[in-house]
Amino acid sequence: MSTVVICRDALEDAVLGNVALARAMARHGKKVALVFTGEALAALDKGTFRWSPNFKTRDARSAVIAAAEEAGLPLAHRELDSRWSDVRALVRSMADEENIRLVACPLWGRLLALGAEPAYLERIDEGQLVDLLGEANTIVGGY
Repeated sequence: MSTVVICRDALEDAVLGNVALARAMARHGKKVALVFTGEALAALDKGTFRWSPNFKTRDARSAVIAAAEEAGLPLAHRELDSRWSDVRALVRSMADEENIRLVACPLWGRLLALGAEPAYLERIDEGQLVDLLGEANTIVGGY
């Protein structure tokens, strides 16, 4: 594994940045694991995401969503309105990308009593998490 990106915040813009970074690295031949932990994992499971203060206005959110779509990052909500975002669909879309693993943190998975959902996140145990982090050339704590 060359890079581990840790995604812990349930901020839509933070998840978007982490996904964009992971995809860029993967497309340049790097193996990347996106590890979802803390509130990001809770939000992917049954919780909610929010935007950072600088992106709370409708205009700011719409601009970011449109730019993400232009970059090939499917952030726009397909069933509601293209000005709304769907972070779960964005993360789920990365499951099909070559060189990217989507991983549920086993520590937070236990703390949250995470079940089988979300199914697109790989389940690993604590030993595998330790190995994943130990074998990484680079660990990014959020982008």
